[in-house]
Parts: sequence; structure tokens; C-alpha cells
Amino acid sequence: MKRVAAVLVLVALVAAAVHVYAQPGPKRSTVIRGEVLDMGCFVSRSLRGALHKECGSRCVQAGIPMGIITADSVVYWLTQNHDRAMTPQQFQPPDPYNQLRGWISSQAEVTGFLWEQKGMRMMEVKMAKLLPPPAAPPAK
Repeated sequence: MKRVAAVLVLVALVAAAVHVYAQPGPKRSTVIRGEVLDMGCFVSRSLRGALHKECGSRCVQAGIPMGIITADSVVYWLTQNHDRAMTPQQFQPPDPYNQLRGWISSQAEVTGFLWEQKGMRMMEVKMAKLLPPPAAPPAK
């Protein structure tokens, strides 16, 4: 529990520093496919995958940020659309960012605005779609 609290504090400090000190780069709309991560356990312990699904789901429900890792191991922090967060009643359900909370350790396709600030890659989620799990390699 102390580790989870320490990770939460670390993530909050990093997010605050990025928000206060970073000059935003240009955003561009794109589609990313990959595994949905809980960033606390991924950053601190490299945990991911099916064996981490229950823990990752609990962490995200407790407020730890999410991310997505692509097949070529590029990691993006996921953020909720600001307008949707401030005035959710003006948007039709479901909220794609909140949908992703239930898809930890699953493959997803996420559409949104992509940008990079101070070396961090981020995506503001506009749409999300659950993908089938990757096919198992053929038996030898």
C-alpha cells in the first residue's frame, strides 16, 4: 500500500511538472493500437499483461493514470478530453477514456490527439475500441 501511495505521489508530481513547465507541442490526430497499461505499476515495476490485469484494474480505478504500449514498445500516457471532463453532459455516452479503464491489459485501438512535451508522449482520447487478443504463435 505504501508503494502504491508513493507511485501516486510520483505520478502526480510528474503530471504537475509537465502541466506547469512544459510548452505544448502541436497536437495531431492519429490512431494507436496496443495494450492498455496502468502507468503506476508499469513505470515502477514494468508490470503488464494478463497476469497483471486484476492489479492494474484496481490501480486505475483508484486513480492511477493509464497508458498504452504499441507493438514496437512506444508508450503513450492517455488523457481524457478536457471538454468532456469539464462538461460531460454535453457529450453522448460512452466516454471512451473511461471505457479504457475496464480494458487494462487488453488490446485497444485509441483515436485522439497526439503530442509530445519534454520527452513525454501523450494522447488525448477521442475514441476507443476493444480489439481481439493477439493470435497465439503457431505450435512447433
